[in-house]
Amino acid sequence: MTAATALPPITLENGQSLSMDIAWRRIGQGPLRVLVVHALTGGVFPDGPKGWWGPLFAPDAPLAADRATVWAPNLPGSCYGSTGPRKGEPFPDLTPRDMAGALAAWIEAEDLRFDAALGGSLGGMVILELALRLPERIGTLGVIGAGGRSDAWLLGQNHVQRRILEDPSLPDDTAIALARHAAMLTFRTPDSLNARFAEGGIQGWLDHHGRALADRFTRESYLALLKAWDAHDLGRGRGGLVPALRGLRAPLHLLGIDSDQLFVPALVRELAEAAREAGADVRLDWLHTPHGHDAFLMEWGQVATWLDRLLDGVAP
Repeated sequence: MTAATALPPITLENGQSLSMDIAWRRIGQGPLRVLVVHALTGGVFPDGPKGWWGPLFAPDAPLAADRATVWAPNLPGSCYGSTGPRKGEPFPDLTPRDMAGALAAWIEAEDLRFDAALGGSLGGMVILELALRLPERIGTLGVIGAGGRSDAWLLGQNHVQRRILEDPSLPDDTAIALARHAAMLTFRTPDSLNARFAEGGIQGWLDHHGRALADRFTRESYLALLKAWDAHDLGRGRGGLVPALRGLRAPLHLLGIDSDQLFVPALVRELAEAAREAGADVRLDWLHTPHGHDAFLMEWGQVATWLDRLLDGVAP
């Protein structure tokens, strides 16, 4: 079952105050206490046959029910139970720091502590902020496919999706589907798509993914979460990336994706180097794949090996 925690008003980076609910699930009963934060359009179901990290929860997998107890919250701004935008109603722009503030309030309200916090893509941005905010409640940090900031290349790619979603002439399902088409081409790589569609069929694949997201997501949440992604910058207001990371207490395990077209390898290396300069305990590993950013949702063997090593070093 999905639970919900009502939070007192939280002051956002823009100075506004917002009361939020955080929807979440607890999975398993193992001794390791693990926080898992979803990517852009994920939710509170990482496990199971249709879960976005389902194979990692299988028996003998890193997050098996007898090894770990996993908490999976839904990020604010989403449409899967936590507070998010509604059609025709004003909603403030959120940043990953705002999302981390909401999760921090939820963690404190539920009096939770984690041996490890894990996040990929947008989830990785949020747990970086969260570890700076609640250093005493997170033992180890695992960040996949994310850097310390969003750069112009990444913002430009997201801008295409935002322009589609903001077009008032498009019906909701059309706008979501077209934005997803653009996203899928950045989530993968030319090598990956050329190998899979050497004999054609990419149009149908894009249409399938567009329809699937339009059936389960809202235009308003898609736009809100893209804006949050664009606002990612650990160093903002903290004197830069290195000074910001001086507040990091948890060992930082980074898993970069060597073919990523969004958080390109240079951004991941920048984060690792800044963390080392700040005196943090950091380890950088690479997921070797032709599949690009989405590989952390595809390359189960490599991700499981990395996660096993991370969790083996964590004491429950």
